[in-house]
Order: sequence, then structure tokens, then C-alpha cells
Amino acid sequence: MNNKIVWLKIKVKNYYNVLIKLNELGINIFDNKKDKDNLYIKTKYKDYERIKKYLVSYKVELYATSGIDKILEIIKKYVVFTSATIISIILLILANNIVFKIEVKTTNRDIQNKVLKELNNNGLKTFTLKKPHKEIEKIVSKILDDNKDILEWLEIKYDGLIMIVNVTEKTIIKDEKEYPYCNIIASSDAKITALNIYRGIPLKEINDYVKKGEVILSGSIIHNEEVKNTICASGEIYGEVWYKVKVEVPFIEEYIEYTNKNRYNLNIKIDDNNYQIFKSRIQNKKNEITNLYKLNDFEINLVKEKEYVKKVRKLSKDEVYEKALKLGIEKINLKLDKDEEILLKKVLKKELNDSTIYLEVFIVTKENIGVRQIVEEDANDNKLNSESIQ
Repeated sequence: MNNKIVWLKIKVKNYYNVLIKLNELGINIFDNKKDKDNLYIKTKYKDYERIKKYLVSYKVELYATSGIDKILEIIKKYVVFTSATIISIILLILANNIVFKIEVKTTNRDIQNKVLKELNNNGLKTFTLKKPHKEIEKIVSKILDDNKDILEWLEIKYDGLIMIVNVTEKTIIKDEKEYPYCNIIASSDAKITALNIYRGIPLKEINDYVKKGEVILSGSIIHNEEVKNTICASGEIYGEVWYKVKVEVPFIEEYIEYTNKNRYNLNIKIDDNNYQIFKSRIQNKKNEITNLYKLNDFEINLVKEKEYVKKVRKLSKDEVYEKALKLGIEKINLKLDKDEEILLKKVLKKELNDSTIYLEVFIVTKENIGVRQIVEEDANDNKLNSESIQ
């Protein structure tokens, strides 16, 4: 301890006088430097007490150690911090490479349990280290080979500490119930634009107009005006369907406008329960959430609260007209499937007053209008009953 090398800081006005006194005391000075108010000397720690004793009129401080002693002192000073940091890094590396939860993405409970069992048998369990990609591929191939009858496809990927297992169940094609007698009828009044006939006798042609419930494809096989046989007609019938849509929209519109006032908060989510750390001081706000940490059903989120104010404005005639027309079109679009579309739109009537606009819109669509009608023979009176299904 006494022989370790240290730097001393001495507050001086004339550093030459101090150096002379230190020389007279027999102090070993290995190096020295100075600034405006201080002299710094490099000496042994054992001389530190002697200097303080004999240079009583000077302020002498232990400034720093050097060499190996300095390194050891730093290590000693920060041993707790250094140890904690190293342990934290090790734990973090382990935590990021450990599977805490396995999620099998399927609604079939039996398939889910089967896949979990297969994963477990192949060493993919919770609270175990993540396996490399090549090993995962081998396990996936093995599980698929062992379960060809129930699994079509399987994918394993990691999302943080969670193992996500995407599963596609093998589709078992079931024979569709074969009805002995059915027709294809119109689901609405329309003009036929396309006939895709699979089975049945067409009673209508393209460009024919049909009423709702009218038979388009018949399941009756007729010869010499007598029904010789019955089948279940099938096909796709497309037609133009007409709508009149009525829409009323006010000129006054409410909207929101964001201010420049933003606040940050922390949110803790456990299962489906949310706990906000700080009390919000913003009344009207929209939250933007950024996930900071997630472990199973535990989350820590950063919440940016953006303040807004509610305002109203008066739309121009053109704006309210466009809004009303858009609402009318949206009403019809909600009824259409992906292979159906709007062919034509035309405003039939427009009325304006001080507060609202009223529109009556004529819309033509292309729709699948064919609906299967099951026909059953009544054993009692030999009459035909029908039931329509999509």
C-alpha cells in the first residue's frame, strides 16, 4: 500500500518553492506538472503523509493513482457495478434465447394438443434454449412426416420470447350432400348478364329479365311435356341489379383537430388488464402505443397521448354533395362480395335546404343472383315443396 504510486495535488502560488521544500524533505518525485493554481506531483503513497505533515500551509490532496494500482482501484471501486453488469448481460443473453411461451395458431383444440405433444417429444418446450434454424427445419419435417393424415403445413418462428407455431390442418374433402331435385332461382329482380351452367336445363338466356324467385335453371328433365327425371341443378348466374338509395347529410360536420400538446405515459398490461402509471391530464386524446417489453401476457408500453379538440365546420355545397354520394355508394358496397361490383351510379334527385342535402341515387350492380332451391316431393299429396338456400 505504502509503495503504490499516486498523484498529489498541491495548491500553490510559487511551485518552485514547493519543489525545493520537497527535495529538502527527500521526497522522491517521479513526475510533475502544473496549471494556474496547482502543482501535481507523482510520488509514493508513503510520502503523502509526510508532505501533509511538513507542508501544513499548503492544501495537499490525493489526486489519483496510476499504473496497476489505478486499474485495481477502478476495478475495486466499480466491482459491484461491473459484476451486476456482467451478470445482467449473461441473464439478458439467456433470457433472449429461452422460450417462455409456445403459441400454436389453430382453432382446432385436438390439433393444438397434438402439435404441442409433438413439439415436446422433439425437445421444443417452454423454459428451454431456442434451437437453431437448421434443427427447427428437421423437427418440422419429422412432425409433418409423422402426421401426414392431419397436418398439411407447419411453420415455427420466434417472436421475442414466444415460439409461434403456424399450423394448416389437412383439408378432408367431404362429399357435398347430393339433393335429388333442385332448381336455381333468382335472388332478386335483375337482367341476366352471364350463365355458367354446370347441371340443369336453362329456362332463361343472357339479357333476359327475371323476377325474384323465378326459376333460371331447372332440375326437371322433361320429354314430351312429361317430367322423366329430376336432378339437382347447379351453376353461377350473374345479373345487373338495380337499387335506389336515399341519403340525407347535414351541412354541419364535426371533426377533430390535434393541438401541439403531447404527453408521455407508461402502461402496464397483464393479461387483458391495463394499468396506467401516471395520471393523464389530457381530457380529449388519442393514444399512440409503442411496446417496450413483452413477456408472455405481461407488457410494458410507452403511450404517447396526443391532445385534440372537437370542432365543427360548415361544408360547401360541393363537399356535402360528394359526402352524400360517397355514403350512398358505401351502403351498396357493403352488400357486395369480392367478385361483385358497381357498374353505374346516377343521381336521380337532389334537394338542398339550409341544414341538409337529400340525394336519391340510382345504382346498378353486377351480382351473383343464382340461389339454389331444394325441391322435395310430399309423400301425402304428391305436391312439390321448395326451400331456398344460398
